Amino acid sequence: MVVNFHSPEGLVDTSHHLFRLYITYCILNGHTRSVSPVDLFPQHDFPTLVLGDLNIHHSACDPTRLLPGEDDFISSHYFNTASAQLFSLLNTTEVYTTFRFTSTHPPAVLDLSFANTAFLPYCASWNPSLPPTSLDHTTLSIIVSTALLKPPPRGLNWKFTDWDLISPLLADRTLAAPTALPSSNSLDLWFDHSLGKITHLITSNTQTKRLSSNSKPWWTPELTQL
Repeated sequence: MVVNFHSPEGLVDTSHHLFRLYITYCILNGHTRSVSPVDLFPQHDFPTLVLGDLNIHHSACDPTRLLPGEDDFISSHYFNTASAQLFSLLNTTEVYTTFRFTSTHPPAVLDLSFANTAFLPYCASWNPSLPPTSLDHTTLSIIVSTALLKPPPRGLNWKFTDWDLISPLLADRTLAAPTALPSSNSLDLWFDHSLGKITHLITSNTQTKRLSSNSKPWWTPELTQL
């Protein structure tokens, strides 16, 4: 299902007056799915959100699941196509969206949400914490906000980074080694996971800048001097 939303003049960024939402359900069809990756991730220059029950398992959102070769092969086509079309996964890693009613089916992440580059500035949050329903799928909430109404982002004040505390922690940080024969996908996941650990350690020990009524996202030292 495709839904188009048109925004009034001036409500959002003037370059985007159209927001398209693709809602899909991929039916299992032998070794394939009923909706192909090419059809699911079209290339648009306006904000586009793709979501639904894709009936695929992928380590990007469910890294603890042991994937059979067939599942990894099928899901990689969807995630590779999404990346090529500049779509980003909104799901929080290891947050399950499906809970089967039988003990033989462990929780899984089957409900996926992808946003293209033009949509990301308007995505405020992805949240699965709504009240449970009688279904085996959780209800997801995606909050979309107008970028022009957001306050300026709190940047990191690198002058006050606590390197005396961080340096020994970085030296003691042990990162898991990649697999002996990694695929390109598993190597990317390993690198992103390792980089995330290092980045989080540094940013969590760095103060954020205080914002004033004159602070603006595009403010520069040159403008201050002028």
